Amino acid sequence: MDEILSFDEIKNNLEIQKYLEFTDKAFARGSGHALYAAEIAGKVLKDLGYIKRDQELAKIAAYIHDIGNMISKNNHDQSSAIMFLNIIGEDVVHNHREDIFAIASAVGCHEDKSIDPVSPIAAALVFGDKTDIRHERIITAKNLKDLIYMDHKHSRAAAACREIDVVVSKEKMTIGLHIVLDTAICSVMEYFEIFISVTNYCRRASNVLGCDFELYVNGDKFL
Repeated sequence: MDEILSFDEIKNNLEIQKYLEFTDKAFARGSGHALYAAEIAGKVLKDLGYIKRDQELAKIAAYIHDIGNMISKNNHDQSSAIMFLNIIGEDVVHNHREDIFAIASAVGCHEDKSIDPVSPIAAALVFGDKTDIRHERIITAKNLKDLIYMDHKHSRAAAACREIDVVVSKEKMTIGLHIVLDTAICSVMEYFEIFISVTNYCRRASNVLGCDFELYVNGDKFL
């Protein structure tokens, strides 16, 4: 059986590109976030020794996981999954049902922090999505003063994250999130208050992959 659409084909799909362009303008979560998420999702499974096909499915799921924002941010995870199925068409779904459903199920539950990710592909997607708190995504603040007094605490915390690195050790079976935080913008305590749910979700995703989760902020280990 031939493989389903490759990651490159999905990335070059004009319809998906249009949806990501819209979400980029509306939420700053468009193609840049999609590419980051795909890269990290693929890296996590590759570094843990998963087969190339699983890596590819995780990259596809991570790349398209937010296209539902074109409709609404509410329930966009489920909208994204349904839109993906419609974009690729019934023939592909019928002929490659297992792989397509693996992608759709991972996308459809990526915002449900009340449960463990449903598969290793879904867990990899969680890391691709939830670790993207790079300061480059903050496009509204013009200077440090604006960042300090920024109303949206989530945006200020993200603006303070100067470097993000996801480090996977197959030998130790650990997945570490290493953050360099500008504490002049956001304190470590405030970061934890804002991102505690994300941190817990990354821990659950690590467990699905058989790994322990580690968190480092400015070189200090917190988990």
